[in-house]
Amino acid sequence: MDLISLLVALIVIALLFWAVRALMAAFGIGDPIATVVYVLMVVVVILWLLGAVTGSPALHLGSVRLH
Repeated sequence: MDLISLLVALIVIALLFWAVRALMAAFGIGDPIATVVYVLMVVVVILWLLGAVTGSPALHLGSVRLH
């Protein structure tokens, strides 16, 4: 995994978390549902990064690879 792809992945993940937070605040989604959404997002990101680092197919999102 090179440094540029890691930086791009980090920016995309941060943008995704910001967008989800803004949309949940705009639609007035309550705290229990927001917590579940955040936990699911963290699990997906961890599986995606784990698959990218180890090379195993933990979670493939199309052709997005960090190698």
